[in-house]
Amino acid sequence: MKNTKTATFIFKGLGFPIKLINAPMRKMIGEWVLDINFNKLQLVVLDCLLRKLAPLTGDELKFMRKFLNMSTTDFGKIAGVSHVAVVKWENGQTRANLSTDVCIRLYMFDHLNAKDKEFRNLYHKINPEVLSKNKNETSTISIDDFGDLKSA
Repeated sequence: MKNTKTATFIFKGLGFPIKLINAPMRKMIGEWVLDINFNKLQLVVLDCLLRKLAPLTGDELKFMRKFLNMSTTDFGKIAGVSHVAVVKWENGQTRANLSTDVCIRLYMFDHLNAKDKEFRNLYHKINPEVLSKNKNETSTISIDDFGDLKSA
């Protein structure tokens, strides 16, 4: 079995593109595959999404909802909206308003058992005013540290 690293790999397995830089690869059955722990990757991506300085996209919200294993109805209750609103966000028909975006992020951060200081720091970093300045931006998540993500 051979191992290598790829300079850049665009991973779309979570529903949106994630740029993996110097990602470890392993040759299995004649094909190169990522050699990472995908459960840990999801946690790293989730953390990146929560700290992202641009509003969340529908695909990113869908990833969060699925990460929580929630229906659109249950996810909508978190944000005080109907399941129809969640479906429209996920389909790209509408976007969550900025206050709702922040509410969802803080809920997710709480779900991950963030410490109080981390919670406050996140709010100051991604409040509606900050998101409003970047509302037309979409930032690609890039991951270049695979120390904890390497599969065993």
